[in-house]
Amino acid sequence: MYLKIMPQNHQKTILIAAPGSGIGKIVTEKLVKDYFRVIGIGGKNSKEFVEILNQNDYSIDFVECDYTSESSVIEAFNEVKILTPKIDGLIIFVGGSLISKPIEDVSYSDFRKVLAVNLDSTFLMGKEGYMWMQEQGGGNILFFGSTTGLKPSKKKMPYGVAKAAVHNLTLSFAQEGAEHKIVTNAIAPGYVMTDRHIDELQNKALESGDSFEDILLKIENKNPMKQLLKPEEIYPLIKLLLTTDHIQGQVIRIDSGQILG
Repeated sequence: MYLKIMPQNHQKTILIAAPGSGIGKIVTEKLVKDYFRVIGIGGKNSKEFVEILNQNDYSIDFVECDYTSESSVIEAFNEVKILTPKIDGLIIFVGGSLISKPIEDVSYSDFRKVLAVNLDSTFLMGKEGYMWMQEQGGGNILFFGSTTGLKPSKKKMPYGVAKAAVHNLTLSFAQEGAEHKIVTNAIAPGYVMTDRHIDELQNKALESGDSFEDILLKIENKNPMKQLLKPEEIYPLIKLLLTTDHIQGQVIRIDSGQILG
């Protein structure tokens, strides 16, 4: 017999943007198991993921939202405010490189699309969370950057620009939010072995004729520790940054030293 995990057991209330993302899936489950109350916000994929969890003895509220629409984000936050009087933490998992092209092949439309998904969404949701936390007397905000925002990757220029901007956004939120007891940090992971990335690598293996194991080995060799990063290995850092009162304005790399290469 399963014990349904109910919100009244929670320690803190965490709002997760894109709980159905690769890292978001793992983090959402782990937070609920650690007795946080979790509210999800996002699109169709995230909604379907939360529905599956709720069919398997979880209890997670969910509000639909278009991350890149200001009116949709504002409306979604207003709906969340009906569900809870306050949020203790906000995590924004929204993002993705979307395209892989040399600079000369990147259209302005490509560039804007990548910035909208990675930067605009982070600003819009971050701002709404920030203003709510101002009113309630504080909270913790966690953005997601990337090592690509610290060190360029070939054919990923728009993504690198967007994530570099997210890193700077983190510093601004932290600087101005400090007087309101708003703690803001970002995590900049290297290549994470999410389900989507695994599928992409398997397709790459089929197209190239290389074995899946050989492709994994190439990724391992990109960092000094010769290892792969799994989503669940990021969770302890996420939990720390959602509960800390003293780590402020940091962009923390978790990449097995990849950026040192």
